[in-house]
Amino acid sequence: MSTATVLSWPFKKRYRKPENIQITPRRMDFPFANIERYWFGGDPVMTHFLNALSLTFPDGERFFVNSVRAFREHITDPKLQKEISGFIGQEAMHSLEHQSFNELLMQMGYEQEASSGIKFAKQMLARGQRLLSPKQQLAATAALEHITAILAHRLLSNPKWSQKMRPEVRVLWLWHAIEEIEHKAVAFDVFEQVSGDYKMRTRSLFYATIYLAAYTSRYTWAFLKKDKAYRRPIALTKGFWNLLGPRGFVTTSIPSYLSFYRPNFHPWQHDNSALIAAAKQELEQLSHE
Repeated sequence: MSTATVLSWPFKKRYRKPENIQITPRRMDFPFANIERYWFGGDPVMTHFLNALSLTFPDGERFFVNSVRAFREHITDPKLQKEISGFIGQEAMHSLEHQSFNELLMQMGYEQEASSGIKFAKQMLARGQRLLSPKQQLAATAALEHITAILAHRLLSNPKWSQKMRPEVRVLWLWHAIEEIEHKAVAFDVFEQVSGDYKMRTRSLFYATIYLAAYTSRYTWAFLKKDKAYRRPIALTKGFWNLLGPRGFVTTSIPSYLSFYRPNFHPWQHDNSALIAAAKQELEQLSHE
């Protein structure tokens, strides 16, 4: 039985990753080709929301790696050191695969939108590196890793979402979601060891959410505008309902999102290792089809 164990830092009790979860980098080399324009069940909004997120990943993952690596020498726990190595490796692979996916978006006719989104993400992250202290950058990484982990959980926990994707794209998002959950606590644990500043942690999530929401809104709409989707009001309404309605992809993640604001929060208070095991089986099956 997999349970998250309690870790005692010198100043407070924290949870640790279940022992059956291994943070192992996996090079996938997905053969992206002949992908339908609206690969998320024909839904332009959900498709382009995830396309917009993908634009942030290559540079965003490098920002995450650098923010954690900056404090690696301060970590004395050998288990956390090993997890940091796995985290760095996984994030490097995510950057490569999403770079390939973003190049495919350009080939599909979204060159201007994708190039603009990648450039803007790069500028935002560079600004963060200039204006934020190393600890603030680490706090921002922990916050953004929380967002990606809860969205990954939402994707894996309800077949309504993942099974709508075309198989050739589903493998990318399943793989990414699995690994985001596997390493969801690494940046958080490093931050807790080197700082543990509750106000900095929660403030970082607040601002990270604003920036990410503004970014994804801007570029989701840029993709939709390119497609002249405003001429399809029914499809748009249905898509935004799927994304932001009472049972929408984002809306149903809000309770998990808010848990980060608890003073005693830790990512592995929610042990979703069984979900990862099921997703790995599905990914294995898809990879051999």
